Amino acid sequence: MAGAILGTSYTVENDRLFASTLTRASKVVEDFRVPFGLISRDFYKSEQAIFQLKGPGQYPGFKGPKEENGKTQYQNTKLKKYGFDYPLLVATGALAASITQPNARYSINSITSLSLAIGTSIPYGIYHQSDAPRSKVPLRKFVFIGPEAPRFATSEQQGRLERWLNYVNDYVLQTLKKEGL
Repeated sequence: MAGAILGTSYTVENDRLFASTLTRASKVVEDFRVPFGLISRDFYKSEQAIFQLKGPGQYPGFKGPKEENGKTQYQNTKLKKYGFDYPLLVATGALAASITQPNARYSINSITSLSLAIGTSIPYGIYHQSDAPRSKVPLRKFVFIGPEAPRFATSEQQGRLERWLNYVNDYVLQTLKKEGL
């Protein structure tokens, strides 16, 4: 038969079983509040380390010419105004509270069955997080989740993403096991 094209198709049983299992699993695991709660608790605990630094830690120190007491003008201004120059990122304490305490003013901590939002609504927080050029607010990131973590984060913060993914993974596996999947 000239010009005829013979068609062949294959169906791999494992592919069908895998797709079917994923569909059933998505119907069983519909509420992630348990792992989201664990992630939230881990977030606030590990954020506290940044706001307890008694020196620059891995942040850039105070830049500028030193004055008679060996401190920069910015440090002396902070000392005069607040009574301390370290820890960094702390002046009034509002940013620190909002990012280390889930119920503090300006804290964002919202957990639903399918979403988790954690952070701060402090307006100047975004400037500390931004890599944009700056003249006043220094680069002092305080939320570390991804690849930027090794630059400033403590070892506890650097492992966040893996821990958080494990919380979700363990929860899904336990839930599926309970349901016999």
